[in-house]
Amino acid sequence: MDRQEVCFHVLLDLSSAFDTIDHKTIIDVLEYQFGVTDRALEWIKSYLLNRKQRVDLDNNFSEDCDVKYGVPQGSCLGPILFLLYVSQLYDIIDRHLPSSHGYADDTQLYVYFRPDCEDNSESTLAILEDCIYDVRTWLLSHKLMFKDSKTEFLVIGTPQQLLKINIESVNVGGVQIKPVDSVRNLGSWFDKHMSMSVYVAKMCSKAFRELYKIRQIRKFLSTNTTKTLIHAFVTSHVDYCNALLG
Repeated sequence: MDRQEVCFHVLLDLSSAFDTIDHKTIIDVLEYQFGVTDRALEWIKSYLLNRKQRVDLDNNFSEDCDVKYGVPQGSCLGPILFLLYVSQLYDIIDRHLPSSHGYADDTQLYVYFRPDCEDNSESTLAILEDCIYDVRTWLLSHKLMFKDSKTEFLVIGTPQQLLKINIESVNVGGVQIKPVDSVRNLGSWFDKHMSMSVYVAKMCSKAFRELYKIRQIRKFLSTNTTKTLIHAFVTSHVDYCNALLG
């Protein structure tokens, strides 16, 4: 924005990403792409393969069935295996765009341009859509669930810069995704002017609700317990990503 540029920011939605990892594919990726062999590979195989699951309904159990996909939720190794599983995805993105961001199963694409003429915005959008098409194709081929309609599209710039462009939507798998005014991004909120006003308003509202709840039971709490609750439910949220507020 300081360079008088506009940013197209796309947040991709992967549904149940950790549950859809194909065991055979991740083992092949580890062996042939990252060179994991011998005892280390056998250890990971024993970690992933031959797992069973069953359903318990009022102490009535279903038959055991094999778990052929996914990594154990809440495990330390799960996110690492997922990142290795999708590592080739960023090679695809790099062929189209100079910038991307990934955190576990959260993938974001963004590209900057000067909105001096309409051709700039249209050509940049075409590059972005080509990238999304290739990303979507790769994800589906690797049995990852990509929700086209849940993709979010944010156009970031100053009010003056945004007046120079006329982008109605971005094409994601045949679904036209219209720009939104704000998006939730890893627990924070970004708005189209990066004013952080949406984020501040939501944090204030959340802090007020939590303080109101604590106030209702304050007379039953010691000072230390009250401080602990305030830190857990109020200040921890206020402090989260506070560096963005500069």
